[in-house]
Amino acid sequence: MKVGLAELANQQLYREYRRRLDPRAVLDYYDAENRSEIAGSEGTTEIVHSCLIDRVHPHHTNGDASPSACLNVEKKLYCCYAMGWAGDLMHLIALLEHKEDVAEALPVISNFLVGTTVEKTAFLSELETLFSSDTGEVFDPPTYHPRVLKPWAVAHPYLYEERGISLEAINELQIGYDPAENRVVFPHYADGQLLGWQKRTIPARHGWPGTVPDWPKYRNSPGLPKSVTLYHYDAVRQQRHAVVVESPMSVAKAVSMGFTNVVATFGAKVSKRQIDLLANFDSVYVWFDADPAGYAGSRKITEALYRRHVDVRVVPPDENHDLGDCITQDEVLAKLAQAWPASLVLPPKGRRR
Repeated sequence: MKVGLAELANQQLYREYRRRLDPRAVLDYYDAENRSEIAGSEGTTEIVHSCLIDRVHPHHTNGDASPSACLNVEKKLYCCYAMGWAGDLMHLIALLEHKEDVAEALPVISNFLVGTTVEKTAFLSELETLFSSDTGEVFDPPTYHPRVLKPWAVAHPYLYEERGISLEAINELQIGYDPAENRVVFPHYADGQLLGWQKRTIPARHGWPGTVPDWPKYRNSPGLPKSVTLYHYDAVRQQRHAVVVESPMSVAKAVSMGFTNVVATFGAKVSKRQIDLLANFDSVYVWFDADPAGYAGSRKITEALYRRHVDVRVVPPDENHDLGDCITQDEVLAKLAQAWPASLVLPPKGRRR
């Protein structure tokens, strides 16, 4: 994907901020055990130690007594070979602090600032400004080995009995179930790599406990690049026409009904990077929810793609009934046939001239 100058500048700035962090101080703060230093590649130093991620996502049967985690001092990169997690120091801190986004962990990250005259408050202010930019993510997201999904490889009956998602679609999309949180799990791949997952609440049913009522509907793995990628895009990118919806659940339902060209934005908030991906298609049907956020997201996509000469159409939304609630393929096709061309949806000032 092409990277704009503003985005490139932000990426360079992010790497500079990351360079200022003290990796040894991070390991001291989290009491990393069984530490030893070895020579790394390109003249760097690597600190091998018992995995810190195991405290958040247990995956070592022996507590990692034989260390499998490694932190590169100069590159500020972290890897647990047993779990298959790889990311930078900022993402590691966010993970250990139970934060979904690096931005949420900035107050803790700032404690490890070293080798600069920048005050902590100024450092925080600069980083907050960087993370609030609309040019897309400024870092490479962490990656996971697919084996981390094995403990969740269960087809929950909520999916196929209540939502009508076929077992074939569940297997194809690798949708799982996390018994620790009582949530269904939607793994997210981009460019062939597992970048994380989104977990969704489920109701209680006989023999299956539901998610704690007060918990948020969605919970993402730390660093999930949901604002700059599209769910299911890898499987759809070679096609000419696409339907864009808000949630992975709607994509799963579409796949169950035989539709292979549906992608999701992980919610109604849409970024420029996601619009760039959608612009690769010849035509796009926008099928968002019938609420203020859905209308705003639909309008943003429609106007941006229309100005880029993409044949974009808007599916008229029904209250409390989206693609994921459709039962038959004919029902979906009937709704798509009702889609409005962008020229009829946008006000005069939003149309191209």
